[in-house]
Amino acid sequence: MRVFETREVFALVLSQTPNRADDAPAGAPSSVARAAALDRTGPGLRDRLLRAERFITGSLPADVLRNVRVELVASIFFGPFYAALLFIPVVLQRLGASPDLVALYQSQSYIGLFLAAFSVMILPRRRLLLALAVIWTVGRGAFLFTKLWPTAVGLLVLSAIYWLSDGFPGSIYTEVVRRAYPAEVRGRALSAVRAGMALSMLAFTPLAGWLLDTAGHGVLFPLAGACGIVAAWIFTRMRIGADPAPAMKAPQHSLGELWRILRRDSRFVLHLLSVVCFGLGSLVAIAFYPAVLVDRLHLSYAEVSWLSLAQSVAWILGLVIWGRAMDRKGVLWLLRAAYLISAIAPIAFLLADSGWWLALAYLAQGLAAGAVDLGFTSASIDFADPDHVYEYAALQRTVIGIRGLIGPFLGVWLSYLGVPVAWVFILGAALLVLGAVLVSRVKPAQ
Repeated sequence: MRVFETREVFALVLSQTPNRADDAPAGAPSSVARAAALDRTGPGLRDRLLRAERFITGSLPADVLRNVRVELVASIFFGPFYAALLFIPVVLQRLGASPDLVALYQSQSYIGLFLAAFSVMILPRRRLLLALAVIWTVGRGAFLFTKLWPTAVGLLVLSAIYWLSDGFPGSIYTEVVRRAYPAEVRGRALSAVRAGMALSMLAFTPLAGWLLDTAGHGVLFPLAGACGIVAAWIFTRMRIGADPAPAMKAPQHSLGELWRILRRDSRFVLHLLSVVCFGLGSLVAIAFYPAVLVDRLHLSYAEVSWLSLAQSVAWILGLVIWGRAMDRKGVLWLLRAAYLISAIAPIAFLLADSGWWLALAYLAQGLAAGAVDLGFTSASIDFADPDHVYEYAALQRTVIGIRGLIGPFLGVWLSYLGVPVAWVFILGAALLVLGAVLVSRVKPAQ
């Protein structure tokens, strides 16, 4: 399937907008003009796009389909930004960063998640899309200044600003997903959106590697940041229903409610324990991955980009499967599968004596990434009642943040204590399997 051209996707989005006078701003094109714009994309291309869409999503209500298409366009612009982020550990290694600094980067990506518990008291309950766009713009815009601070320390500071803005407002995004996509079609809707992002990454990743080899990270990251900002504002075109009227009594959100959830919901606590095992297993050896790429196998940026390309292909193929699987079998089944597949990666890095072993690791990570993304986004919604989605999402994100802050340093600390790096890789695989066992013990909702 070819990567969508922006104007073609916008035409498809507009074609699903209800033809009502009170929905159309002044000067907006008429339905006839929109149809003409769609026709100019060519019936063959349009048919292929629609068939691909139906293959992933099946039949969706018109309002849900419109939101899918809007978020799909945003995700296509976000893809280059996220693809560039995948190179940061390797860039840090090339800039002479120690394993401690690489671990610091991997850890700081969880700063916003760690602080998510406090978001229930701070984040707005109204104009959610605008709030997200503003916060995301600040974070993604930090990379526009990479050229002014091109050192390893500078890259760490700029990326810390981004990761804070990405993780902290996650409860808002979870609420947007709950309103935009009904539970019975949520897996398919989200998989279509993530597939657009993965396709965009697939197209951009080789270019990112080439830009790093020829122009450097001072060029790549500002370009990627600009794409991320555009994605943030396209996202505001989603339709999630009217905000609650000011006169209505809103649910009370407090830190005390978080503790009450932990005391009364044993199913969610067991899920959170599995999340901890998954996170530690994924992160305990991650500070040593760049050393395998650069020091053991001496791969160039271009070669690393091909591995990332393989990961994106696996991500796309996985999303085609995972969305429907989640709608049929549930989020717990999905997470169990993701944890087991993830265990392949640390073993492959341990045994790697050529790029082929790493291809296996990247393929496993790609397959698992789509499942984990869909699973974590949906889990907090599925466990929570509608009035407490913020709290469940904040708790899950805080747990992810805590283990994310600890995980990358854990392997480094163990190596300083004399534990061979090989055993750190094995520990990672064992923790991932343990996570799968724990999530298997979570009883399905009655």
